[in-house]
Amino acid sequence: MKAFYRWCVMNPKDVTGVILCGGKSKRMGFDKALIRFKGHYMLEETAITLKKIFPKVLLVTDHKQKFPTQLLVNHVFLEDEFFQKGPLGGLVTALRHIDTSYLFLVACDIPNITVTKIRQLLEYVEDEQVILFSGEKLETLFAVYHRSCLPQFKKQLAMDNKKIRTAFDHLEVKKVKKQNIDITNVNYPEELIYWRQND
Repeated sequence: MKAFYRWCVMNPKDVTGVILCGGKSKRMGFDKALIRFKGHYMLEETAITLKKIFPKVLLVTDHKQKFPTQLLVNHVFLEDEFFQKGPLGGLVTALRHIDTSYLFLVACDIPNITVTKIRQLLEYVEDEQVILFSGEKLETLFAVYHRSCLPQFKKQLAMDNKKIRTAFDHLEVKKVKKQNIDITNVNYPEELIYWRQND
């Protein structure tokens, strides 16, 4: 177990959990932040999981008003400060507001988030700016980011480059080979039906 991870466990206030709560979803046909799963909003299940690890969890959304009052009361929401800039805009918004060194970022449309999977990634945190799983693709929306990434990400937004991974050429990145860890986004109605039937 890496030294930083041991330190992180003893000092959990130095990592903030952040959930990106969607926006447009052409493939799904409706806002994925409003997906209901197991009788609850999927993002609420994710928030509950993150709160088992991180004492502070933020939910970044385009409009808070779309959520029921009970969700707004139970969780801390931030409104995305960068209109239609995709996940990068939400990440920059979160980095601007955290008071910790790191944040753990996750999308709201991953139905199989567990404490174990998050801890498996945290085990690899040392002194890099970005730590994420890699397999067929880089899991940019299930990753750890240091607040020092903010200037580079802001520079990309200024150039209207919305791809998070484009910044990696200018940051210290650790890519962890994904082994026996399933991180699956729900993008289509058929996928949502599958998860509801097979969970």
